[in-house]
Amino acid sequence: MAESSNREELHLISKGLYRIVSDVIGPECIVKLRRQRYEVRDLLENCDTAKPTITIISGSMSEGFDFKSSDFDIMYLDKNADVCTNYNRFYMQNLKSTSLFLMDNEECSPGFTLLNCLACDRNNETIFNCLVRKGDAMYLSSKAIRETFMSFSTTELHGPCQTDSTLDKEADYAYTVRCPTWSEQATCFVLRSLQRGWPSKEVLKDICNDGCLFVPINSKQQTCIDLTDLEWRMSFSLAEKKIVYSMNHCQFLCYGLTKLFLNEVIKKCPHINDLLCSYFMKTAVFWEITEHPSDWSIQTFLFKFWNVFRRLIKWVQAGYCPIFFIPENNMFYGKICGDKQRMLLSALRDLYAEGYWCLLRCSSLNKHFTMIISQPDIALMLSCNEEEYLSESYIERERLWVIKQFDRPFPTDDVRRITSILHNTVNINTETELMMCTVRLRVNFLLQKYSESLLLSSKLPSRHFTRNRKQYITLKGANRMQVRSKTYLCMNYLNYAKCTYMSGNYHKTIYMLHFIKHKLQSQPYMYEWSLDDDIVMATRRQGMSYDTLINSFIVSHVEMDSVTTIEELHLECHAKREHTGSNLFFIPPLVFINFMLILCYTRIGDFHRRIDMLEELHTLLHHDDGYHIHLLHKAISMEILGICQQICGDHQAAFQSYINALEDKFNYFKEATKVRINSLYN
Repeated sequence: MAESSNREELHLISKGLYRIVSDVIGPECIVKLRRQRYEVRDLLENCDTAKPTITIISGSMSEGFDFKSSDFDIMYLDKNADVCTNYNRFYMQNLKSTSLFLMDNEECSPGFTLLNCLACDRNNETIFNCLVRKGDAMYLSSKAIRETFMSFSTTELHGPCQTDSTLDKEADYAYTVRCPTWSEQATCFVLRSLQRGWPSKEVLKDICNDGCLFVPINSKQQTCIDLTDLEWRMSFSLAEKKIVYSMNHCQFLCYGLTKLFLNEVIKKCPHINDLLCSYFMKTAVFWEITEHPSDWSIQTFLFKFWNVFRRLIKWVQAGYCPIFFIPENNMFYGKICGDKQRMLLSALRDLYAEGYWCLLRCSSLNKHFTMIISQPDIALMLSCNEEEYLSESYIERERLWVIKQFDRPFPTDDVRRITSILHNTVNINTETELMMCTVRLRVNFLLQKYSESLLLSSKLPSRHFTRNRKQYITLKGANRMQVRSKTYLCMNYLNYAKCTYMSGNYHKTIYMLHFIKHKLQSQPYMYEWSLDDDIVMATRRQGMSYDTLINSFIVSHVEMDSVTTIEELHLECHAKREHTGSNLFFIPPLVFINFMLILCYTRIGDFHRRIDMLEELHTLLHHDDGYHIHLLHKAISMEILGICQQICGDHQAAFQSYINALEDKFNYFKEATKVRINSLYN
């Protein structure tokens, strides 16, 4: 009887833990939305068939996680290079790519290979310059690829990748080549999956049809010095993402719990904090599911996590962590051995001895899980049915946020061609409203940027047009901007106003800016960083699409870059490019409106109204609680206030504004701020 009571109590604790982890990581519908965001991103990034590479996004964010530590991996797959296996002669004979490589893994560790060049296009400098002779054959050097392909100034080398930590989320970039057929070395994965029934035959077929990728890094087990710069590692990132997508939500949350436990518990232990990585945890979850694919439920959630933890301890004790696809490859080799292995094993055993109480060490779980452990009956009152505890407004807001992420620049030299491709894309891929709205939003943004560039093209010093040609281009660009502005109110009007100011039409700019201020004051709107549930739900219930809602009711930052930056901010643009490699920055809309009005009134000599606008800008910056001005853009806003105060002759106030901007941790143009401070004394 006591045993039955204890089992029932553990089931309640398991249910409570499941709900807590679901709240921390995200319910199933939100996880699917996050994944769809990256599926759409892949679609949009690769719609341009003229690009020499295919962009593939993987990593924990594309899997559906949204932790602070979550990252994403971007692989650039060379479309003009293919790898074939030594047994697939038919593929070799019918290959149409310009560069062809043959797998040569006789001297390599499991999971690694050399790429023997059979054919190479001399115009492909990335590959041609990285070929190295070995004996009578030419091989593609993994070391040379790593050194030459990626040239980001803000990145550092991390295995086969370049890591960029200057973004909001850490990103790894890697060059890859693809073999369109499944590797013979990973045949055991296929046979095991068919035998155990996980992943399913449909998922397994998709995985095998994708083939496998190769990333430029050598094996730590390689003893031959001549091969260390030539080895390539097989990457199963695409297969892993499909496997994660095929998990039920209980399995996915268990995977997420292992990541939480790693980041918030194991990595907090001294001397062992850098020994384990999330990939080891993912591998342990994969092995646990494939060996015990059934009985993954809310009641067994705690036990399944405990089995994964036990498996990890056994691996550390043995000093062997088998890759899921090629078990002969030991991921612990050269890393977890000797004193490090003994310390890690001791720490894991101590945690294991605490039982499920060790989960209280997780700061994300501690508060609520303490209540569940002390009073398991609380779990009876918790619903694990998402339809019961998730509000409609919450889901709508999350969908809107996913779509909004794509209202961003789309680098291209041929706007008309890309716009046509995007229209074809939305016609082909009409699976969901989210996808259609996302593509339509990107088309609108692209057309707006095209119109803006057209309007400003005749003003560039490097462009020499006749007077009639300049008037024609300016008029055509202005007409396009005006049409877009009438269709999508606030943001396109702001960009149109920026263009009219740069074109020297100050009176029209003033009229447009006051028109925008009136619109913002007379109708409901919301900032993209602060969505209003009432507005979202009211518009959605009227049948309004997401992209129309975004364009009509959401106010975003005004973008500036090297082409569309006004003269007064060239210094900041140049300084940011020198510091981060990017000249793109964003200005809060109300700050931009007042800034432009001050500049226009200065140009036409209306100094009385200029003072009124300066006082309004000063009040906005010093009394805003973060609603109108996002924390990330406080620095540029203070810089703009200083510029305006300096223009108006108040050098003392300008000095204080520049100091405030200089001390802001998000100031990426400090050299420009220092120059402006010095100019006050000159």
